[in-house]
Amino acid sequence: MSAGELITRDGQIQWRGLLLGAGTPFGWQNLEGWYDLPTARESDIDRTGAHGAYPGQLLTDARTVTFTYATKRVTKTAFPAAIEALRAATAPTENPVEDPLIIQLHGRKWMAWARCSKRAIPTDLAYSAGYATGAIEWRATNPRLLELPRRTLSTRLARPGAGGVVFPVRFPLRLPDPVGGTLTLTNTGNAAAWPLWRLVGPMTGPVITDQATGRRLAFAPEWTLPAGEVVEIDTDARTVRTPTGASRSHLLAVREWFPIPADGESRVAFTAATYSPDAELSCLWQNTSL
Repeated sequence: MSAGELITRDGQIQWRGLLLGAGTPFGWQNLEGWYDLPTARESDIDRTGAHGAYPGQLLTDARTVTFTYATKRVTKTAFPAAIEALRAATAPTENPVEDPLIIQLHGRKWMAWARCSKRAIPTDLAYSAGYATGAIEWRATNPRLLELPRRTLSTRLARPGAGGVVFPVRFPLRLPDPVGGTLTLTNTGNAAAWPLWRLVGPMTGPVITDQATGRRLAFAPEWTLPAGEVVEIDTDARTVRTPTGASRSHLLAVREWFPIPADGESRVAFTAATYSPDAELSCLWQNTSL
């Protein structure tokens, strides 16, 4: 099951194959922590002998999301099965693995990687009649919200256009434009988006350059990625791996990490030490918000 595929309307939440909120047995009462800004961690330094402080980085803590529900449109006979489905979906696992929590509001699906940290199912007098009001709490160590679906763009190395200079030469001199070798990536969220880069060989000495800042992710000029083999650069986790998880971090010679700016775009150049028509660079990213 792909992330968010069960959601069909605003006010719905998907968690581990269970749908909550509008049109489900667990009606939406309240949601806290989704659009709220998590607590900030300040690193300001007090000014000596003067008022105020020198501004440092302002980073956010983990995100805590709380959904308050009330059972609706569920008969007394179907009530036990609905409660068991909720308990099964919110049961903790033994390993610290986060799952996608997806919520749709205003026609847009946003996702956070999270774990269920609390679950309340009061067994009071109303429960015996087939009715419950309670809450579910999730904690996301990465506070960023990522829009679905994930976006992908690809390019191959630039190749010179066909033809050459026509004589007699006339000025201004016009040379054929190169084909390929650049990507323009947009991020409509309010926070910087950190993409995943995927290289598919054959290629030698590939370089990914942010043309606005000049920052690069570059492999050694003599390093070769064989035909058909893949290396992925995760700019958020700062890792370089094969799709099977084997580390290739030692091969990345220049590590000038760069994101796609908030509510902006990045124009990225893909170059290599030698030209190969089958060399390919793909970018996988999501609009990102806080």
